[in-house]
Amino acid sequence: MHSATYQPALITAQLKGAVWELGQVRGDVEKQLRNAENAAHALHATGFAGPAADAAVTRIHAQQTSLRSHHAELTRIRIILETAAELHERLDHLAELAARYGHHRIILWLNQLSFALDEAAGDALRTNIPHHTIDELFHHPDHTLDELHAHHAATVPAATQRTIAEHGATILEAGPGSTTVMVGDYHSPTRIITMVAGTHTGKPEDLGRELDKAQRIAARTGAAVVVWQGYGPPANLPDAGIQTPARRGAGNLSRFQAALDERFPDAQKTIVAHSYGTLLPTRAATEGGLLVDDLWLVGSAGVAGNSVDDLTLAGPDSEVYVVDSPEDIILALRSGPAAALGASPSHPSYGATAVEGVAGSHTDYFTDPAFLSALAQGAHDAPENR
Repeated sequence: MHSATYQPALITAQLKGAVWELGQVRGDVEKQLRNAENAAHALHATGFAGPAADAAVTRIHAQQTSLRSHHAELTRIRIILETAAELHERLDHLAELAARYGHHRIILWLNQLSFALDEAAGDALRTNIPHHTIDELFHHPDHTLDELHAHHAATVPAATQRTIAEHGATILEAGPGSTTVMVGDYHSPTRIITMVAGTHTGKPEDLGRELDKAQRIAARTGAAVVVWQGYGPPANLPDAGIQTPARRGAGNLSRFQAALDERFPDAQKTIVAHSYGTLLPTRAATEGGLLVDDLWLVGSAGVAGNSVDDLTLAGPDSEVYVVDSPEDIILALRSGPAAALGASPSHPSYGATAVEGVAGSHTDYFTDPAFLSALAQGAHDAPENR
């Protein structure tokens, strides 16, 4: 695995440079405003009157209105970027300290803060697009999970509320059409397994089936299990060739894992990703890093990175497992070291540890005794140097 390195989404010097350039442009607009005002006064001082004079004054006033609007927009943009630069400079300073003292996990967490700041600044600058479609756990560090559950429960559909209540689950995140929930001990878990599903999932009507899987895994492993729905998976296998959902979801998953690590620093963090979902954690781990101690790639159509050495995980002892049934039709999407969506995690060159004895179809993994046994045996003492 890669050692943690600070890989910010933004460069503070570039932000400061943009702020300076905007200041120059805004200064030019201010000069144009003064020139327009002087022109109006000069025209009036000549004694020029009549329809032509009125039309000239009207045009000057229209120009002033346009320039004031332009100036206000430049000021708004400059304030956003200036604020981002100030905040990011603090992240840079913290990253220097973390690197100096070898705080691996803090560096990964700072990477996620940088990505979150980039997204927040982008949202603030783009006034014509909706904000995030799910209210992320990452943005609520000061709220208890009980408080978050109560807040989100009031916003989800009645049918979703019933499904969650029937499974004794706790809502961690919610948004239009998607809900992230946890089953098991959410007060002091020793292990947290985050499930990242693939195609045909993510809709409200799919939540019950995903919670059934989560309960089965929780019973077998003793872990708290999260059904993570922080991205919009493709609706079908043909659509899975589009990597946009994985690109968008990778950052959300990284922030979610960082939020879990902040709340439960001593718990083992596990991710079980299935099918298209295997692309998200591997992509996250090749970009800003991913706070996970053991990563399970189940029935994958392809992953990011050419080998596990390209992945930045929670620590040097983090482990990557590949789980395949020889009867899984998705294996047809792999050829040698390559696969339809990236690298083949089962190829020896990738370096993942293979789980043996798994059987069944592409949808049978979560009832397979060999896989569930291996996942249960994957529990270990909380890693040091968190």
